[in-house]
Amino acid sequence: MPAFIVAVGLGVDFSGHAAAEQEAREVAAQAARAAAHQVVLTADGPKLDVAAGKSAAHSYAAAAGYTAEVHLTEATGARVTVHGTYDTLFLGIIGVHSMQAEGEGVARGVSVTE
Repeated sequence: MPAFIVAVGLGVDFSGHAAAEQEAREVAAQAARAAAHQVVLTADGPKLDVAAGKSAAHSYAAAAGYTAEVHLTEATGARVTVHGTYDTLFLGIIGVHSMQAEGEGVARGVSVTE
């Protein structure tokens, strides 16, 4: 019976971890989008505000419960990697209380003129 509980726990917790990884990818993509939307208008046209973009990405990730690594340049846009944890439901029985969940998202602002 204990082996059966551990086997079921593996299934439950690994599917939960997969869902947490998907959520991390979604949060990273939206944080990157938020960063790429931080634009200032200059005489030469719109430019990405790198400092505001990094702040926006960090804020978005933190609001979702993640920490973020933000790489942002005017030329390449935003690449955000978020890190979080999935707290296990059953694997704590064998000493695994959490698993790392991370995701990456990329966004780039595109200037459109008529």
